[in-house]
Amino acid sequence: MLFRSGSEGDLLCLNAADGSVRWQKNMDKHYGGRVMTVWKWSESPLVDGDRVVFTPGGAFAEMVAVNKMTGENIWVARNFPPLGERGRDGAGYSSIVISHGGGVKQYVQLMGRGLVSVRASDGKFLWSYNRVANNVANIPTPIVSGDYVFTSTGYNTGAALLKLQAAGEEVKATEVYFLDSKTFQNHHGGMVLVNGFIYAGHGHNNGFPICIEMATGKVAWGGDIRGAGSNSAAVLFADGRLYFRYQNGVMALVEATPSGYHLKGSFEIPGVSKPSWSHPVVLDGKLYLREQDKLYVYDVRG
Repeated sequence: MLFRSGSEGDLLCLNAADGSVRWQKNMDKHYGGRVMTVWKWSESPLVDGDRVVFTPGGAFAEMVAVNKMTGENIWVARNFPPLGERGRDGAGYSSIVISHGGGVKQYVQLMGRGLVSVRASDGKFLWSYNRVANNVANIPTPIVSGDYVFTSTGYNTGAALLKLQAAGEEVKATEVYFLDSKTFQNHHGGMVLVNGFIYAGHGHNNGFPICIEMATGKVAWGGDIRGAGSNSAAVLFADGRLYFRYQNGVMALVEATPSGYHLKGSFEIPGVSKPSWSHPVVLDGKLYLREQDKLYVYDVRG
């Protein structure tokens, strides 16, 4: 089976063999969903065991888990408490990740009002963090590592590390540090964690390569390096290297090491005339790059 969601809020379960639809839900029609600003839904649904979890973002269906075989609701998380003044109500442009912080399995998502967590077993609201929210678009998927969650947004917001701790039957999220936007902000393109260090593009629509020690928030290198391309960069880690896909269509290969910025090569994706934002994928030694309505595949086994 293949699960995908579209910008109009359609969530589909497809037969991988022939592409036929097994079941379908719509964020708006079935759940009264809402997105924080003018752009529409853009998350990747989370497949977790027997379920698919996604984010309609409406008051009566903030986050939903359905049976992956049938599409029937397992639970619907609704009517979150006030999450803070920053940001706007509704879904953001991030994707749900799993955390076991504080000894509780939970789903963590960056929404319009910031980070939100619900208990995986029943969708019960656990905690939220509003300081990282902005009013335009909360985009990067948070990073989970043990009892910690790292989050960042652009539009001159910043980044933060939270520690999760058990508090009776609840989970408490405590800010470890906050980085201002001049130190680090990820506009879009995402972040990766490798051996305790976070690699990403820094700056609003800039994508300056940067390496940050997750535990301390200290910048190991970068933040002021232009890199091989221009504007925002989508970042992927595979086989010991970082793949930076820049908005202008440049692909760059960079060593994943805190010792410094080491560019290993670059090339230009053919036919780039609009912002090149699709995230790269590496599978079985092949690099897949979608460029508007074309798909390019490169052999990177070497």
